[in-house]
Amino acid sequence: MKKLNGWAALCLPLFLFAGCSTHNDEPNRENFTSAVSKFLDAHGDMCIGKVKWPIDITKDEANEHTANSLQLPVLEKVGLVSRQQISDSTMRYTLSDEGKKYYLHKELPSMSANGTVTMHEGDLCYGKLHVDKVIGWEPPHTVDGVERTVITYTYTIDPAPWTKNADVQRVFPVVAMVVRSGGTLQLKQVVVLKKDGWVGEIGYS
Repeated sequence: MKKLNGWAALCLPLFLFAGCSTHNDEPNRENFTSAVSKFLDAHGDMCIGKVKWPIDITKDEANEHTANSLQLPVLEKVGLVSRQQISDSTMRYTLSDEGKKYYLHKELPSMSANGTVTMHEGDLCYGKLHVDKVIGWEPPHTVDGVERTVITYTYTIDPAPWTKNADVQRVFPVVAMVVRSGGTLQLKQVVVLKKDGWVGEIGYS
């Protein structure tokens, strides 16, 4: 029987291990799950779009039933804001100590009506997404020299307790939908191939 020399015998397990390992640049479920998970760790905060505080509501706005005029009294009801009459025609809403716990001081993305993604500083947030499972992905393709694909996945969310309030769910229907659809609603995430593997990209497919 042919024997391996000492160097070959020493190296053989390493070769076998390398041959069985999963490279992080391969388009597979494990790598895509990792990419989405890391992206959501950094960018999975779900917020309500109340960026700048305090927020003033005039009588005209109240009469017109604007979004803020309907939503801010509900946020006051659940203890997130307090109000103060600052003039005969204007009510000012300010984050309470409880509300400040949910105001996230970081750069967050938002999408304008024309689809442009912009970053803004801070928002009042109600939960954080985590990847549940990757459902599938589009065939990877190259755009401007960068390989990319779009992943479809389901999520879980750790919602703030006040999202369970019926009035909050009524005036923030998107919040209600996101919270109740954890594990079932399918989301999409763009990922691009970098030198260290697949990485989530801020943007919308």
